[in-house]
Amino acid sequence: MSKVIEAVYENGVFRPTTKIRMKDNQKVQLQVLADDDWKERFDRVVRAVRNKTARFSPEEIDADINEAITDVRNARRARSGCP
Repeated sequence: MSKVIEAVYENGVFRPTTKIRMKDNQKVQLQVLADDDWKERFDRVVRAVRNKTARFSPEEIDADINEAITDVRNARRARSGCP
């Protein structure tokens, strides 16, 4: 299970700001990002996506998304043996 959890660092301990479901003593890996860092990274990704998709019309993007959805559904059906 991978999840992004907001936490506050207090007295040498990361304290989640919301209740999470985990087993006691379960080991995890933490990547610490300050809010500003995360927002900057997200904005960069959004700008990159917009730059790469600017040459396509919304209709072309919708058609590609619908085709991908159909491909995934067909692959799942083939794996499960459903017609």
